[in-house]
Formats: sequence, structure tokens, C-alpha cells
Amino acid sequence: MSLNVTKDDTLKFRMDSTTSELMERARAYIKLDKSKFVRHSIREKAEAIIAQHEKTTFTEDDWHIFFDMIDNPPKPTERMKKAAEKYREITASHAV
Repeated sequence: MSLNVTKDDTLKFRMDSTTSELMERARAYIKLDKSKFVRHSIREKAEAIIAQHEKTTFTEDDWHIFFDMIDNPPKPTERMKKAAEKYREITASHAV
């Protein structure tokens, strides 16, 4: 991630007094200036939202099918065997 900040990267916003007071109290505990506190808070919230929306969720049936496939894997098809062989060829040429 780039730390080069340009004028276009500047964010200006208004904040109500209640939110401002909460921010001041919180940032005093962790001794961050306003800018770092806001950046940290935005990043933390953004990462949480992204993680929530990009995670894969499974139904109970999905879990049963998944673990059944691990416990009782199907026999490989010809296509799977060819793919595995191709993978071995590719990775063998990059081995150290």
C-alpha cells in the first residue's frame, strides 16, 4: 500500500458533537492523533465489512456433504488424473 498522500486523497467531513466527543475519548486511550485514529477506524471497519461479505457460508447439508467427501472421496476421473499429472509437470519445473 502506498503512503504517498496527494491532495486528491484528502477526505474532509463533518462530525456531530457526540461522535466527536466519543472519538476524542477513544483516541486518548490509545494515544493516536485524529488523522491516524480516523484512518485506523475506517480501515478496521472496512476490513470487517469486506470479510463479512466475501466469506463463504455453508448450510448444514453443505457441511455434511463436504465432510462425507473427505471421509469417502470419489475415485478420480480420467480428467482429474490428467489435471494432477499436468500440475506435477508444472510444479516440478519450478522446484528448487
